[in-house]
Amino acid sequence: MLLFAGPVRAEEAPPRALACLSRWYAVRPVRVGDAWHAQVGAATFPWDDGRTKSFEEKLASPDLEDTFSQPYVSGPVRPVTRENEDPGRIRFDPLFLATYGDRPARVDVVEIVFLGQRLKVHRKVAPAFLRVAERLERALRDTPSLRPYLRSLGGTFSWRKIARTQRQSAHSYGVSLDLNVALSHYWDWARPREPVRWTNQIPPAIVEAFEAEGFIWGGRWYHYDTMHFEYRPELLDAACR
Repeated sequence: MLLFAGPVRAEEAPPRALACLSRWYAVRPVRVGDAWHAQVGAATFPWDDGRTKSFEEKLASPDLEDTFSQPYVSGPVRPVTRENEDPGRIRFDPLFLATYGDRPARVDVVEIVFLGQRLKVHRKVAPAFLRVAERLERALRDTPSLRPYLRSLGGTFSWRKIARTQRQSAHSYGVSLDLNVALSHYWDWARPREPVRWTNQIPPAIVEAFEAEGFIWGGRWYHYDTMHFEYRPELLDAACR
């Protein structure tokens, strides 16, 4: 629902991505003077704060527009070599806090059975996780060699900060899943850490199953985290682009 008076001319319509966000999150576009804002819970935030930022500044203090500044592209798995090409790592925390819960007790976690393993995920995202599991079960029937990657899953709900940052982890909201850590790669584990050299062994069939249901993959990041899948349907929704 948009908040403004009278008919809206095309030039007054909200940015496409902002309008689309309300399909997936507790947010609605509002017009404040000449600029579009997002009403998130009881608070209102500018869609574009007008600041020119480095990549690190976007990570630390993004506006909502910044979260769409790097398009997420699914399809064939390719090495990521462009520095700081990390689509989806920029998160606007108020959006997630309002949608999924702003403290551990308010995150509506339910237990699901995912490929025979019990996982705790957010109730709103549980159906998407279960659809992924159905896709993976079909893939396993055709390709049993996928099984090791889907054993000993690394975790879902865990209220915490991202290591060495003040940014909230997506795991805090029960919308993320890590695959078998022993068969995954993470840029911060590499030695030497610099320069970053992308590496991966997660099979494309697993990536495809998650992306088909609205999950992005950390293997599409320059700062790769190949075990990590995160429910971010707005980044895969063509209507949001």
